[in-house]
Amino acid sequence: MNRYFLGLIDKRIKEVARILESEGKAVYDFETNLEKIERGDIVIVSPAYKWKEEIISKLREGVLVFGSKVRDEHKKFLEKVRYVDLMSIEDFVIDNAKLTAENFLVDFILNTDSSLYEQKILILGNGRVAKALWYLFLKLGISFDVMMRREDEYNLSKLIANKSYKFDEYESRIGQYDVVINTIPTCLFKDASRFKENCVVFELASVNCLEDAKGVKYVLCPALPAKYSPKSAGRLIMNVVKDTLKGEK
Repeated sequence: MNRYFLGLIDKRIKEVARILESEGKAVYDFETNLEKIERGDIVIVSPAYKWKEEIISKLREGVLVFGSKVRDEHKKFLEKVRYVDLMSIEDFVIDNAKLTAENFLVDFILNTDSSLYEQKILILGNGRVAKALWYLFLKLGISFDVMMRREDEYNLSKLIANKSYKFDEYESRIGQYDVVINTIPTCLFKDASRFKENCVVFELASVNCLEDAKGVKYVLCPALPAKYSPKSAGRLIMNVVKDTLKGEK
């Protein structure tokens, strides 16, 4: 019988543990039981897990690992274990983006002092999380504009958003907005001088878009599914695990 070693510090993985235990599986805490993990065992950590060299070096060959994207300096790790990058599974990424968009509404409401329908909103980007926000806002009847770097999807955004801009237009436009939601994982602004005074900037990307946030309210929104919908997010991870194991039979 497979043994499962889980990164239980994350609420999503606690839900995975609950499901496995309900099926009679043997479940152990990952980092406190590193020395016990053997070939054929299964490790599951969150999509946000940060791999460290001291952890990687102790994992034996032939272990099946589900987790986050592995940084370039740890690529040799992938040669030793059988690795499933959760964020490379398209169905998982799309469903996780939908949860992120839904959960974001909590942070939006908590960190602004006016109705969603009264504020001038700009979404930066056109990746999966951005599109999940587009469609959610569209369903809710919330007006928003979009600014993107990829011109090949520019026409699509014009069908959904109130206004769409190509990214080279941001300097003259961004000061109009009460709320800016970033989904682009790169530093875009050295300071907040181009933003409207007291603008609320929400960071949904893995890399901060704003270096110096003085003059705006800068709200970091990491791992929203883990924060607000850990059971649903955990079930998404469990689906990937089950599909992978089913394919190996």
